[in-house]
Amino acid sequence: MRRRVVVLGLLSCLLVGSREASAAPPSPELLAKLADYAAHFELQRTHASYAVEGKLDELDSDGKVDGIKELWGHVDADGLEARLTVIRYLEDGKDKTPDAIKEARESAEKNKKKKKEGKELKMPIRAEEQPRYVFDQVECDPHDPMHVRISFVPKEKADDTVEGSAWVNAESGAPISAGFKLSRTPMFVDYIHFSVEFGVTTSLGPAVSKVTVDGKGGILFFRKHFRATASLSDYRILP
Repeated sequence: MRRRVVVLGLLSCLLVGSREASAAPPSPELLAKLADYAAHFELQRTHASYAVEGKLDELDSDGKVDGIKELWGHVDADGLEARLTVIRYLEDGKDKTPDAIKEARESAEKNKKKKKEGKELKMPIRAEEQPRYVFDQVECDPHDPMHVRISFVPKEKADDTVEGSAWVNAESGAPISAGFKLSRTPMFVDYIHFSVEFGVTTSLGPAVSKVTVDGKGGILFFRKHFRATASLSDYRILP
C-alpha cells in the first residue's frame, strides 16, 4: 500500500510538473486530511506546554540593528487555555522582566476578548474555514512526491484571514512549513510576513518548532523595520 501511494504521488508530480506545478485545486481527500490535522492543532493550543526563546531586532534605514529585545519563557496549558510565563526579558541587555510580565498578562486578556468576539486568526485549513478560501496545489517536491505546496487566498479579505502557502505531506495531511501574511494589516503597519516550521513530533501531530516574523511600520518618517525569531521546544502534551 505504501509503495502504491508513493508511485501515485510520483506520477502526480510528473503530470503537473516537478517544481512549479500548474495551479490546480487539491483533492477533496487531501483537504479532508488537512482539516483533520487542523483539529489536532487546535487541541495543541490548550493541551501543549513548551519552552519558548525569542529575539526581536529593530533595524535602521540601512538595515543595521539598532535595538535588540530577548525573551525566555514557558507556555503552560491546562486543557482549557494556555498561559505564557515570562522567565527573563532583556532590552538592549537591560533586564526588564517585570515590564514583560505585566505586558504578557495584558496581552492574554486581549487575546481572550478577541477569541470571544471571534476575531482571532484561524488556520485556513480548518474545516469551517476552508469555504472562505481558494486553495491550489502549486508545487511538488521532485525529491519526495508526497511533499506538495498548497497556496491559500481568501475569497474575501478580512481581519481574521491570511494568504500564503504551505508545504504539506500529502499522505498524512501534516504541514512541514508555511509562509503567510495578514490579509489586512493593523493601522500604521506596512506589512508583516510569517514563516513557520513544524519540526517537532507530538502525539497531536507536528508542532511548531520555529517562527520567523519580518515586518515594517510606523508613522510618517518614524518607520521601523523589525525581524523576530522564536524557537519552541521541550513539548509536553496533556493526556
